[in-house]
Amino acid sequence: MLAVIIALHVFGVVTWVGGLLTLASLLARVPGEVGAAKERIIVVTRRLALGIHISAAITIVLGIVLIVMEPEVIRQGWLHVKLLLVLILLYFHYRLFSRAAALENDPGSASRGEFVMIHGVVSLLLIGILLLVMLKPFAG
Repeated sequence: MLAVIIALHVFGVVTWVGGLLTLASLLARVPGEVGAAKERIIVVTRRLALGIHISAAITIVLGIVLIVMEPEVIRQGWLHVKLLLVLILLYFHYRLFSRAAALENDPGSASRGEFVMIHGVVSLLLIGILLLVMLKPFAG
């Protein structure tokens, strides 16, 4: 059963972070677009939002389930750092969607660079999380 939950947790991570990266890439194009193209990108953003939010929730819930199933892991330093990175990822999740909402009301309110920066930070957070999970530094 543990392996199934781990697999579903990893799937949640892939769909959540993949969605954030896709969304950041799409939104980086909005400032350079005009008219119908800009509107289409904003509509696609709205359509992707629910799936990304659900993936984030599934990832977090299953992560909690994994900790409950193996409570000794909570004493390991790598998990503390991973949880900190996940909290930072949640902040950028929130920031990306708040900026997307602002774009709907004022399409000129964000720059391409802002979304490129979010894309880069989310990518680095994912790499950090993966390295912590695979290498488990600070264990014990």
